[in-house]
Amino acid sequence: MKIKTAQPIFGFEDINEYEFEKIDDFFYSLKADKISFTLIDPLTIREYEFEIDDSLYDLLDSKNSLDIKVFNIVTIKNPIENSTINFLAPILINIKNKLLAQIILDDKRYPNFKLNEEIKKFL
Repeated sequence: MKIKTAQPIFGFEDINEYEFEKIDDFFYSLKADKISFTLIDPLTIREYEFEIDDSLYDLLDSKNSLDIKVFNIVTIKNPIENSTINFLAPILINIKNKLLAQIILDDKRYPNFKLNEEIKKFL
């Protein structure tokens, strides 16, 4: 499914559209031209809650939090158990209208979320 960028992925501000697809029960793919991200649904491996500002709901054109799905970028390493997950910069996707935004969480407000947590910690 095609996803439009409402707020870009940091470092990739020039990309306005991605192809989003489910890989399996845990992982998803987000691709554009020559870039590809592996995403994970964090709720499949841990508790993961944070506040979303009303302005972000407006940006994603949503009045219903049920339309918003949260994902995290995974840096794939070999072996897979050494792969890391970025819990401080989640990607939010309004599945209903196909809009994407990445946000940065305050690590002081969310001290249990790290930039590079090894996936083996959650297996």
